[in-house]
Amino acid sequence: MSGENNPFEKHARAIGVLFGCLLLLAVAGGAWLGYRALAQDAKRGYERHIVLRECSPLSETRHSAWNSDEQYVRRCDDNGFIEPSKVHDDPELEIVFLGASTTECLHNPEDQRFPYLAGRLIEERTNRRVNTYNGGKSGSTANHSVLALLGKVVPMHPDAAVLMHGINDAMFLMLAGDYWAPHARRSMLQDKEYNPIKTWVLERELGHRFLDMPRTDYDPYRGKPATLDVEAMTAQFAAMEEQFVFICRQYAITPVLMTQFNRLTLDSDAYREATAARLKDFSIEYDDFQRAYAAMNETTRRVATEQNVLLVDLAARIPGTPEYMYDSVHLTEKGAAAVAGIVAEALAADLVR
Repeated sequence: MSGENNPFEKHARAIGVLFGCLLLLAVAGGAWLGYRALAQDAKRGYERHIVLRECSPLSETRHSAWNSDEQYVRRCDDNGFIEPSKVHDDPELEIVFLGASTTECLHNPEDQRFPYLAGRLIEERTNRRVNTYNGGKSGSTANHSVLALLGKVVPMHPDAAVLMHGINDAMFLMLAGDYWAPHARRSMLQDKEYNPIKTWVLERELGHRFLDMPRTDYDPYRGKPATLDVEAMTAQFAAMEEQFVFICRQYAITPVLMTQFNRLTLDSDAYREATAARLKDFSIEYDDFQRAYAAMNETTRRVATEQNVLLVDLAARIPGTPEYMYDSVHLTEKGAAAVAGIVAEALAADLVR
């Protein structure tokens, strides 16, 4: 076909102008719709939401081993539990573990974290198919586990839910005063601005390259004297544990409380001196903090007795030595195996009669 008979070539200028106008119209329309969306969001202001602290569903991250440069994987299932979780499609017994980094066991191989190991040992003891779910999340306190229990554990209808907290609660209550204190990461209520662009960036964590983020969650309190009111701290902690027990029983879930293994003793050693140096940033003496932390474990024992709940007293049974914990509360592989054995023994006897 000759150029003279080609209508596109004959009217190229007009067609170009038409396409240009359509493009401008599309851009203008998109800008107008975007403006309206932002304006509508501005009128709404912001929303508040209750935080569900969990391992991000279907995520996979790697973390250095506690004693080497080796990297250990942390895989999470679609409900925010650390894999391996749903070992059996038709389990006869399901147990959920809730806690913080001491339950999460990030720096151990994934098949040597105590919630998983405990499940395998319970299977051996009971000859039943057992699924155990690791709901540990670094930085969590008892209130976060209570929210997770109500928000995602109750609909699972597990046979038992196991709670272990202590040191994070002691630190946060000592520094912030109560579980409802404002905090960028740990407060129960969080504000979320209605801004689609900002939301898109923050949800993908790109903004972390540019925002001035604290090195630890306790940085905002550094240099400010803390309030070590042991009676108030333990009263709040007890209330959270009692809420945990109450919710479990309301939904026919067997509640289990565990004290937290630790190396926080009054004995003098190099590790104690390092811990004492960090506590001085908050004007707290090591001996005072150790007694406050010990009171948290004692509170767990008291609540278990008062509520007639199974207690697994790990603080009394796991030796506070480097062989079992590489720092104040985090387990080595030997420590995780020892905890799994104690937990399996207690739960197998209590849940299977």
